[in-house]
Amino acid sequence: MSRFPDPRLARDWHERLDRFECSDLTIAEFCEVEGYSTASFYRWRRKLQEPSQLEGPAFIPIDHASAMVQHHTSPRTEIVLPGGAVVMLSNQASLAQQRDLVTAIVHATTSGEAAS
Repeated sequence: MSRFPDPRLARDWHERLDRFECSDLTIAEFCEVEGYSTASFYRWRRKLQEPSQLEGPAFIPIDHASAMVQHHTSPRTEIVLPGGAVVMLSNQASLAQQRDLVTAIVHATTSGEAAS
């Protein structure tokens, strides 16, 4: 589960902070070149270094068998992700296809942060 409303913004700042670490610039010089305030730099550096108090499991298991017992009035199941993205799973998809899709989404939304 992401601790930021916009994982892309956090990933961008991870990359920006990595560029700073590889540069020979002061923070003020780097921020001027990048076009960001030093206050933003310090805020994001602190935010990305602090362990989140809200962190939970990256993947929450559900009892899919009991969910299948309920009668669906919709041809799909919707999962609302942090940040507002909505994943729609077809109820016609096999359990393996649904699992693979959710796993791919979790990987795609966390791999950028892990690579930074």
